Amino acid sequence: MGDTERIGQENMFVAYEEFLFPKVYFLQRIKEEIYRCNRRNKCFLWIEIPLKDFDRRFGLQIPFGPETEKKNNILDAWRISVQTILSEEYMGIIGQGKGCIWCLYSNKDLSFLEKIKDSIEKRIKEAGLLEYLSGLNFNAYFYSGKSQSFVQEEDRFIKKWNNEEIFFNIKRISIENLKEKTFRGFYIRLLKRAIDVVGSLFGIVIFFVIMLVCAAIVKRALLKWAAEQEKLGNHVGDTSVIFKQIRVGRNGKLFKCYKFRTMYPGADREKEKLKKQQEAASDGVNRGPTFKMEDDPRILKHGGAFLRRHSLDELPQFLNVLKGDMSLVGPRPPTTDEIKKYEAWHYIRLSVKPGLTCFWQTSGRNNINFEEWMRLDNKYIRDRSTLVDLKLKLKTLEVMLSGKGAS
Repeated sequence: MGDTERIGQENMFVAYEEFLFPKVYFLQRIKEEIYRCNRRNKCFLWIEIPLKDFDRRFGLQIPFGPETEKKNNILDAWRISVQTILSEEYMGIIGQGKGCIWCLYSNKDLSFLEKIKDSIEKRIKEAGLLEYLSGLNFNAYFYSGKSQSFVQEEDRFIKKWNNEEIFFNIKRISIENLKEKTFRGFYIRLLKRAIDVVGSLFGIVIFFVIMLVCAAIVKRALLKWAAEQEKLGNHVGDTSVIFKQIRVGRNGKLFKCYKFRTMYPGADREKEKLKKQQEAASDGVNRGPTFKMEDDPRILKHGGAFLRRHSLDELPQFLNVLKGDMSLVGPRPPTTDEIKKYEAWHYIRLSVKPGLTCFWQTSGRNNINFEEWMRLDNKYIRDRSTLVDLKLKLKTLEVMLSGKGAS
């Protein structure tokens, strides 16, 4: 127990002679739980009990502002709730945050939280205080290391719970959320956003002329393709220069990702048919759920391949960075069909904003196996810093010029 500290009864609640982990050690334990759950397809729950003042009769910090001073019944309901959460029946690993107590339950899913909630309601009902539950405000953080099918089922449960529940709010937790609970993590997030805004504006200005040239190349290629299709009597769909595709961002948020169009309109409909060809001609590279094909027949002639090889088709994504959907540096945003086939540990890459570039782009891109790609993204999440981001940006310029590993 050398890594824990004993908290005296005068300034913090101590239950059954247990120890409380200080903030830094508790968050480290949560981080370890995330990796453990990913390896073993497990879940964990983390309940946060906000504390503002304390009632010496119970040795327990409780919210005691102007409103609750006038509403002793709400105060009593709160006290019963906290005593239930920290009872011997439900006791987990206890930690101390700023103005709160944290309780970690390893290998527990959402049904365990429902069990705690039912027990709290039962005890408060016995005390005749059920109508005062609406005055309580506990947070429950949940992490699932399970497959996509389970995650979807859990999402439905969480949405239904938060729509109906009055004193427990469920939020999913990620490694990025843990860092933001520290001052350093909060500061780094603000700094990174500031750099993204300035960098995206700078990129738009610097590459403006190049983007105009790229737009002209794409428009010319599209006009030539449309003329060929009209001769064949085929219908020509949308021929806009900018292609908008739904991608998955941080914590599963969907957004429109902008690119210069390098494939003819309607090319997405042929992807499934081409996947078999991709597998046969992968040269031993495991693409996983992604679709990356050498000499893709859907690519526009007269410039499409050139734009893709040098990543010039992705320049419009400076607008995504400016909007806040993406960052200058971060894992590339996956498509919605890709994440359906993810394993649990792959989801770590969704805990941060996707970016224009990352380790994958600067380490060989399409010559890298999918599993290694995921490991590189997770490595970035563990090791990222302002200096690492700067090095990756400089390395990306080199890769853009060489076109190495692109398809």
